[in-house]
Amino acid sequence: MNRTKTGQKQERSALETSSWFAVVRAYEECARRYARMLEHFELTTSQFDALVAVEHLGRDAMPKSIAERLLVTRPNVTGLLRRLEERELIHMTPHASDGRALLCSLTPMGRRCVRSARQAAERFVHAQAAPFSNRELQELEDLMRGMYRHLKTMDPDILARGDDITQPRPDRSLDDKSGGTAGAYGRTGS
Repeated sequence: MNRTKTGQKQERSALETSSWFAVVRAYEECARRYARMLEHFELTTSQFDALVAVEHLGRDAMPKSIAERLLVTRPNVTGLLRRLEERELIHMTPHASDGRALLCSLTPMGRRCVRSARQAAERFVHAQAAPFSNRELQELEDLMRGMYRHLKTMDPDILARGDDITQPRPDRSLDDKSGGTAGAYGRTGS
């Protein structure tokens, strides 16, 4: 390999690493500041997402469907829902036809909390996007959607073993089964 190709490979490798870190740093800073904003409503990001899921699912808001929407296990969401119930933000009542299942609904205080936190989340997103043009925001969205699609083709097991990665394969075990995305206003369908 000549020096030019070696230099290009090194340059590409450095760019891959620095761009990856830029995305990670931006995500982590966004998540920290978003969580801090939600603290004003005495909510964690998971609690806000759960309240939004309960609101969105309406009469279908059972722990199983909420867990699927939040991409977590049912035992994880059950504890989260119990804490929200203790804070009187949701009611959990037995399902009319299946006494083992629980239905979740927002209390009046829960509805007020979601409304206020959602308004703050909207302001957060607007402030975050403010310095960018529409074209830049569209490019960013396109790039991140492309990255998301590409990530779904990567097999972490092959990468960990160091096998040949020239033929990436879809890894269905890591797919987003709900079809939703973590939105700035809670989980939203896409």
